[in-house]
Amino acid sequence: MKAIVFEEFGSELVLKEAEVAAPKAAKGEVLIRIAHTSINPVDWKIREGFLKGMFPHVFPIIPGWDAAGVIEAVGEGVTSFGPGDEVYAYTRLPEVRWGTYAEFIALPESSVAKKPKSITSTIAAGVPLVGLTAFQSINKIAKVRAGERVLITGGSGGVGSYAIQFAKVAGAIVVATAGSNNQGYLKELGATHAVDYTKGTLVEAARAVAPEGFDVVFDTIGGETLALASTLLKPGGRVVSISETPKNGTFHFVYPSGAELSEIAKLIDEGKVRPAETTVRSVREAAAAQVESRSRHVRGKVVLAINF
Repeated sequence: MKAIVFEEFGSELVLKEAEVAAPKAAKGEVLIRIAHTSINPVDWKIREGFLKGMFPHVFPIIPGWDAAGVIEAVGEGVTSFGPGDEVYAYTRLPEVRWGTYAEFIALPESSVAKKPKSITSTIAAGVPLVGLTAFQSINKIAKVRAGERVLITGGSGGVGSYAIQFAKVAGAIVVATAGSNNQGYLKELGATHAVDYTKGTLVEAARAVAPEGFDVVFDTIGGETLALASTLLKPGGRVVSISETPKNGTFHFVYPSGAELSEIAKLIDEGKVRPAETTVRSVREAAAAQVESRSRHVRGKVVLAINF
């Protein structure tokens, strides 16, 4: 099969197109013909070697942890899927090697879900990693409840845009941060209040909304933003970050879950959650797309069409 690979850690220049052996569906696995994947910050972090101590890896590495496509074949014992099923998945495997900037990937049946019926494969490819990250952080880790006040940093990004919506579905009052150009977008997603972080008024603006403090802070930025947001937590409140381990809080790294992707698909099909805004590029533009992601100013999701 054709794939984008890299054989050493480095800049975007190490990415190249190559012919590699296609995987096969082993027992309990499905083989997906990938139609679309998406860009996530973890893609360039792995490529630059930042996570080499966190995950075992084998070169050449195919980047990408999101997939939307069609079941090509199933392995022995698979009962939930059959050839031709439209599916999507968060594809992280124990060993960093087989990714989704490629024509095929083999995955455990438990990592895969039927694609939401109401959206295209293009849109669905941008959902799994960011959708699961937000779903797990809001519903499983922070356990947001109705009536609670939730502060979400980086609300216009891929994870933040879903976190706003999952918190609203849970019945929370949501305050989210973004730059000047995305204040309206936060409101469209369901944020009760939008805070412009570029004006340096995060603490003041958030305290005006929740003078007694927030029940939950969900951070997607880290650093100074996380430190400031944490000062707004009420006694006994919960802080969850996907950027770094917060003081007196929880760091969360997303895990694969076909069952949770099925729950997200249901929310999308019911119109309770809308996918992030999506920009489509060719997989052959993967290097430029990773550079764009590294700038941290991408709104919504960048999806790559597997069109070698």
